Amino acid sequence: MPGRDLFDGLLRAVRRYRPPPPIPRLVRPSIERFEAFHQASLPLRLDGLVDDWPGLTNWSLPRLRARFADRTVSVIPTKQGRTKGDARTGVLHESVRFGDYIDLLERGVEPEAYLAAGWLPELDDDAPPLEYCRGAPWQISRFWLGAPQTSTLLHREMFVENFFVQLGGRKRFYLYSPAATPWLYSYPLRSALPNYSRFDPEQPDYERFPLSRAVQPLEVILQPGDALYLPSRWWHQVRSLDVSISFNVWWAAGIHSVVVRAVEFARRLRRLGDDTYGHVMTTPSAPPTAPVRLDTQPPAGRCAASEDGGFSG
Repeated sequence: MPGRDLFDGLLRAVRRYRPPPPIPRLVRPSIERFEAFHQASLPLRLDGLVDDWPGLTNWSLPRLRARFADRTVSVIPTKQGRTKGDARTGVLHESVRFGDYIDLLERGVEPEAYLAAGWLPELDDDAPPLEYCRGAPWQISRFWLGAPQTSTLLHREMFVENFFVQLGGRKRFYLYSPAATPWLYSYPLRSALPNYSRFDPEQPDYERFPLSRAVQPLEVILQPGDALYLPSRWWHQVRSLDVSISFNVWWAAGIHSVVVRAVEFARRLRRLGDDTYGHVMTTPSAPPTAPVRLDTQPPAGRCAASEDGGFSG
């Protein structure tokens, strides 16, 4: 991967890494207060945002099974709890019956997959719109459900902003600012994982990736009811500490929304496994199928109401 490594080397030669400030916590900030963080591209924890949401109680495993047991949903295969990704094909999805997946979680059996479903429209009433991104012209949501100790690869989203809401269990984020990129051993731009890192901050291999010693992640643990604003280009690796139920919404405005649509179109032409931003079809009852790469738009107005992905989950 000499091209990407050479480019990162040039950036290290001209840039000096400065650690980011600690991530603040605000209780239901005004839109104007939030915009200060948005414009500065700084993460923010938002407390009290979902205290009155029905999803805090309605999204238990028994209730989800009662509503969606026969629904076919998308999952990302895992190995020893960690999601799989390949530089040639990207992140592939497979489809499973929702009820079967919940059965494994309740029995304490590792599903060997991380449920990363496209938004389920029936959940709209459980997750009212977020005002902070209501007017964005491009927006996609994803519903996440994972076993304890399920982990993603270190990755980032380009050009899109991310709101992540935790409604069941705990989830830990390791975050790196965009300034840390030259020290994180990114995959080549022409690979199927251009926004992913070869480095694993949970199990750092400093013999293979010695330069990563120079950067340290910020750690955030989300409890049920917590929300995290994650600006574009911020690296994150996410681990479920318990059975974890979450959703996220990605959004883009202005020229970024045009760029994101162009990137999605290019990825579909290349037939890559994951289009990064949650275009995963959820269909009515059907038997499990081979890996799927179907595209769907969220319901109208879904921006404000709804993660993995690169995948964030």
